[in-house]
Amino acid sequence: MVDPIPSQTDMPSAIINPLHPSVEDKLDAKVKEIYNMYQANRLRADQVTYEEFNANRTKFIFPREKVASTPCAIGRISTHKIPVTEPAGEIDVRIYRSEGFEESDGKKLPLYVNYHGGGFVLGGLDDDDPMCRKICKETPCLIANVAYRMAPEFPHPVPVTDSWAALKWLVEHADELGIDRNLVAVGGLSAGGCLAAVLAQMVAKTNLIPLKMQVLIVPVTDARYVPLVAPKNEEEAAALDTPYKSYRDLAFAPMLPLERLVWFYRPWLGEDAETHAKNALDVRASPILAADEDLIGVARATFHVAEIDPLRSEAEMYYSRLKALGVPCDMNVYKGMVHPFAQWDGELPQARQLADNIANDLKIAFTTRDTAPGTSW
Repeated sequence: MVDPIPSQTDMPSAIINPLHPSVEDKLDAKVKEIYNMYQANRLRADQVTYEEFNANRTKFIFPREKVASTPCAIGRISTHKIPVTEPAGEIDVRIYRSEGFEESDGKKLPLYVNYHGGGFVLGGLDDDDPMCRKICKETPCLIANVAYRMAPEFPHPVPVTDSWAALKWLVEHADELGIDRNLVAVGGLSAGGCLAAVLAQMVAKTNLIPLKMQVLIVPVTDARYVPLVAPKNEEEAAALDTPYKSYRDLAFAPMLPLERLVWFYRPWLGEDAETHAKNALDVRASPILAADEDLIGVARATFHVAEIDPLRSEAEMYYSRLKALGVPCDMNVYKGMVHPFAQWDGELPQARQLADNIANDLKIAFTTRDTAPGTSW
C-alpha cells in the first residue's frame, strides 16, 4: 500500500476546484480526503485547451500513483504489436501471465481482455496495471490489456475497430499464447466498459467465441445525452433534456462532472452538432441502443457502478434492459464512491473489494463449462 495520505492540515492552501455543495455530503469520507489532497488544488484537463493539456499532461492529470496499490508480482508480462486496419497501423497489447504457467507447458488458460478508460481521449496500459495483476494472480488467468488508439487523432469508431481487431487477434493466436478459446471474458472501466459492452454484442452476432462474461465498470452505455455545452449551475443541470437522473443530480460530481464529459465527448464524437449527434446514435458508441435480438444472446454482464457518478443512471438502465431480456446480470453499486475509485485501491477498501469481486466472478465464469450465451450460473 502507498504511504498514508497527509492530514488535512498538510494540504496545499490554494483550492482551485472545491467540492460542489450539491454532492459533498454524499461522498465517502476517504474519497473527500483524497479529492481535497490531490485534485482540489489543481486544474483538470477539461479546464484548459487540449493544446495546453497536451503540452504538459502530468500537470493536469490526477496523480493516480499516489493512491494506487503497489502492483503485485506475477509470472511474466509481454507486449505484442497487433496490426489494425481502420486506419492501418498497429497497437500494443500487454499480456499478463500467472506464475507457473508458460506457453510451452501446453496448458490452456482462460483469458480476460481489459480495455482501459479515459473518455476515449486519455489513458493507457499503465492505468489498470494493479488491477490486471491482481486479477491475473487471483483467478488465475491470462490478462490481455489493450492500448486502442484514441481521439482527437483517432475519433469514433477507431477505438471500437481497434479493440475488435485485438480481440480477434488474440483468438486467432490462442494456441501459441496458451489461451482456451472457450474461456474468454472482456471488460473495462468507463470508456473501456463501453468498448466491452459493444464487443460483447459483436461477439454474439458473429459467434466469434462463446464469450463467458462482460465486466462493465462505471461504463458509458449511452452517448446521446451529454450536451455540447456543460451546465454552469444547478438550475441549468436540472433543465437538461435527459432520461438520466444522475446527469441532473450529479452534474457537478468530483472527478467526472458533466463539464469533463463534454470535453471528452467532443473530440471522440465530433465537434459539430450534426456529426456529434450522428455518432452518438451509433450502437458502437451507445450500446444501449442495440436491438432486442442483438442483446438476447450476449454474455452474462456484471456491472460495477459508483454511486456519485453522472454515468450511474445509464449503467442502471442498460442493466435493466439486459435483465428484462433474460440476460444473466448483476449490479453492484459502491456507496459514496466517485467515477475513478477503482484505481484508488491503495487507499479505498471499496476499490480492493471491486477487484476481489471481479476476480471471484471470473473464477466462477471460467469454471462453468456450459458455453451457451446467456447461460445462468
